[in-house]
Amino acid sequence: METRFTSKDNLTFSSGPIHFNFEAAIITGACRSGKTTLGNILGTCSNIENVEEPWTAKLLPLMTGLGLMDEDIGKEMFVAYITELYIETIFLRRANFRPQDLSCIWAQKDHEEVYLRLTELNTRLDIKKYTEKNNPLLLLNLTEVVPFLKFLFESMPKSKLIYVIRDGKDVAMDCLHKRWFSDKQLLSPIKALPYQKYVYKNNIWHLPWWINSGDEDLFISYTEYERCIYYWCQTVESGSKLVNKMIAKGNCLNVYYDDLIKNTLDTTKLATEFLGSKMTPKTEYAIAKLKLRAFKKPNQEVIIDKNLKDRYIKTQDKLCF
Repeated sequence: METRFTSKDNLTFSSGPIHFNFEAAIITGACRSGKTTLGNILGTCSNIENVEEPWTAKLLPLMTGLGLMDEDIGKEMFVAYITELYIETIFLRRANFRPQDLSCIWAQKDHEEVYLRLTELNTRLDIKKYTEKNNPLLLLNLTEVVPFLKFLFESMPKSKLIYVIRDGKDVAMDCLHKRWFSDKQLLSPIKALPYQKYVYKNNIWHLPWWINSGDEDLFISYTEYERCIYYWCQTVESGSKLVNKMIAKGNCLNVYYDDLIKNTLDTTKLATEFLGSKMTPKTEYAIAKLKLRAFKKPNQEVIIDKNLKDRYIKTQDKLCF
């Protein structure tokens, strides 16, 4: 007897829209902009659940935006995934219990809250009741998604955005120290993201997906630092129009890195008010710890390609530094 399955046109990820009954927000920006620092602080605030870089949440908009997946299916999968992620987060199944890490659950939630979740939340019905009582907000800390913000906010239309901004040269210097765009990384990448295979001088290069078509040789010819500047320009430029539209609508907050470091308390208050939350004693402790960290202004006296420098200046000017 032949086994027949339903048509793929009739398939849908129904569970996501049905059970997406919680608040969500996204915090994003270029890498090394201070997103993780801000996210860890906000994770200490009342009923904010900070989730650091969930791989699937950034891969689905990326794959859809690059045309590797049907857009409608991608959005349905995204909402279904976010719903499951929320449940796992409230259950503390994804929690980091390593005391030395800044994202440790003990640094973000008090012991009573952790114990309650570990012992009293056992079923999805428990999660539903917990949500109705506490109204938690799932804060998704995402990288690599700025060009695809439209996808994210069409999938979660009532969500808010916190966009973290840092001086491009400072971002580039931090990225340089990470060696993310070194020849070694481009020839043998370790990040689990899509790459363009590109043959250059008899080598196969794995170029980041965000490089403009036609810029491949130029990008490879750049110094490591110039590649980092190029990355920052690509990221900021790709999201500027939508970010400005969202700011006009009142559902986006820009946070500047320098404000976060120099005026951490005021910046945190601004962000918590925007998200409809409030600070806790854990928040005050996290802010005090941040003040003890040493932040040095990177050395920015680096000569770069003139055209790239002009592009950097134009992009920087748009951010009102």
